[in-house]
Amino acid sequence: MNSRERIKAAVNREKIDCIPVGPYMGNHCAIVTGTKMIDYYTKADKMAHAQIKAWELYGQDIVCVQSDNYYIVEGFGLKAEYHENSTPTVIKPAVENLKDIAKLKLPNPYRDGRMPVYIEAVDRVSQYLGKEAVIRTPGTGPFTMAGHLMGIQQFLIELAKIEHEMDDADEKAIIYLLELCTEILIEFGKAMLKAGSDIVQCGDSLASLDMISPDMYKRFAFPYEKKYFDEISPYAKAKGAFKLLHICGNNTGTMELYAATGADIIEVDHKSDLKLWTDTIGNKVTLIGNLNPTRILLQGSVEEVREASLRCIKDARGHEGGFILGSGCEVPLYAPRENIMEMIKTAREYIIQ
Repeated sequence: MNSRERIKAAVNREKIDCIPVGPYMGNHCAIVTGTKMIDYYTKADKMAHAQIKAWELYGQDIVCVQSDNYYIVEGFGLKAEYHENSTPTVIKPAVENLKDIAKLKLPNPYRDGRMPVYIEAVDRVSQYLGKEAVIRTPGTGPFTMAGHLMGIQQFLIELAKIEHEMDDADEKAIIYLLELCTEILIEFGKAMLKAGSDIVQCGDSLASLDMISPDMYKRFAFPYEKKYFDEISPYAKAKGAFKLLHICGNNTGTMELYAATGADIIEVDHKSDLKLWTDTIGNKVTLIGNLNPTRILLQGSVEEVREASLRCIKDARGHEGGFILGSGCEVPLYAPRENIMEMIKTAREYIIQ
């Protein structure tokens, strides 16, 4: 089996030859290939080159063409500062007060922000690796995107006002913002699929239970994630692509809602009990995870990486399908090459009888 066949078989719960593996590597690929960070996230050819060269080094099943979280929201007017050796930081949100929300205009993925950089990079990687590897592409979730546009603290304050029915709460404005963020994510997802994406993503990490309550997730995040997956589903199906939900943190309290979003694959953070998730929703969706990116992949020994990888495979009953060995979140920039290689080697050597 090649990588494409292996991932497809795992998601469809068909026979696989070994455990599929896809560490969430975006910016790490810039470091490991000697690419300047600022070039990686602003120049499509550099991003594509770094991803291709990293795949040639590691040979993982899934190539993650991604970097930071501001490539879409810059299209709305958010101002970010670029750094030569690190990812961008926000200088000024696009929304300074609730009245500004009504002034926002839907960006064009092919023209605005750094979305065109990502689209071209995916197209380049697809042309080179499209028959070999599975290409996973980014997509900032509606809840998280709204947080970036307003400033995370202010956004959460506005949600708290709504929850507590305060006099100055403006639920209508917040709902409009979430709907607008959902619409651009849908359009960006379509562009990703057209460029060659095999896995389109909704990465909604601000909606983590580390940040909000289960009730807030159900009210302000779940409906918009579901709308995204519902809307993008026919386009993904036409391309033979899959849909992935990524939310950081220990989200055991909302895992059954995650399975109801319409995602085909759910990324399980290292804080969560993979066995519990497998027992609870593993028959509904494919799970990917959940090595600890910092403790194991960055700081751990090769032996610890192997032990943790085998533990994940066992906890997820990986031999039954419906599982991809992955990192619980993004692989750190300076994770040792040998640790990534050991993770992939462990998956490759886990032969399915």
